Amino acid sequence: MKILKFIIATLVLLNLPSILLVNTTPVIGSLLSYATIVFLAVYYILEKKTEPNGWMIVLALFYFVISSFQYYGTDSVFILNCIKYFIVIICGFELIKNMSKLDMFFVLLIGGLSIGIEAMFFPSKFGRYGGFYINPNTAGFICIYAFALTYGLNNQILKLIGQFVFTLMGLLTFSRTFIVIWILLNLISLRISIKNIRMLGLGFLIVSTLFLIDEIVGLSNPRFQQLKNIVTNEKVSTEVISEDSRTETWALFYDQILDSPIIGNGWGSLSGISSMGVHNSFLMVLGESGLLPFFIMLAMFFVMFRRGYIYFKFAPHLIMQTIALFMFLLANHNFFNFYYITFCTMWIQYQLLVEKNNKLYNLQEITS
Repeated sequence: MKILKFIIATLVLLNLPSILLVNTTPVIGSLLSYATIVFLAVYYILEKKTEPNGWMIVLALFYFVISSFQYYGTDSVFILNCIKYFIVIICGFELIKNMSKLDMFFVLLIGGLSIGIEAMFFPSKFGRYGGFYINPNTAGFICIYAFALTYGLNNQILKLIGQFVFTLMGLLTFSRTFIVIWILLNLISLRISIKNIRMLGLGFLIVSTLFLIDEIVGLSNPRFQQLKNIVTNEKVSTEVISEDSRTETWALFYDQILDSPIIGNGWGSLSGISSMGVHNSFLMVLGESGLLPFFIMLAMFFVMFRRGYIYFKFAPHLIMQTIALFMFLLANHNFFNFYYITFCTMWIQYQLLVEKNNKLYNLQEITS
């Protein structure tokens, strides 16, 4: 079962089916995608059953049912996506319960390093890199999620290695969201220990490494050029920094969302399946399935934030990962499409549940 667990975790968290879909033939990528779903089902059948993830099941149920009301596309496509997602959240939750912090760390470390390998050996004229995750923005999420995870590691050497690697790889994505969250998490880390201020100092070393990579392969990216201009005291273009603003993208969909706020506009209408996406998972849920799933999703994150805050002293990485996930979803609409995001969400939820049970157990021990 351990071997099957790591096979599935590698397939999902390293986005391997999509890599093969893009870089080989669609047939091979599709077969691996279906194989992943089959492996999950087999794992669930063989593994001992425990309590399912109620939040994710309820959210998915209302989202898919209500978004089907105004969906006029191919029924088989919708049904297939619905079935696959429920297999992921039901069977995958049993798997994710058996993924320790170190398990997640090492799998995500491979994913993060793939960004650097792409930058060094497969340089792009666009100067942004996504590694196994293809899209630099989603690769940036993996890096910041894993960076937050390092604050839960007991091994200081692994912690420092992880922080260096995930910061450098995240910078290679040139994701503005990554940089904003990275600064915020470092400020939060000062509450854990003032010694964590050294991470801000390490940031200068990491930026220096970025300049070294630029000398070797050439990072032909406008955002990197602006960074160099800041360092050399040259003029900075605010147009480059603010181009492709997410707020401008969201505004394009406000009228469509307001046209049908109760039951939404149907599955796929805002998630980029048939047109440009809204680049915000919360607006996507609201625009495709209406107010009820939207409020369920907000309530789910409220519970995650609340529990993360309560257990900050014992597990600071969990609220930091929740912040990373929440802020990423404000700029991405693939909450139901990218299964590694689903796995990352469920891992936080289960770890928070573990902390809750540990606290209850300790209280019982004290009072008994």
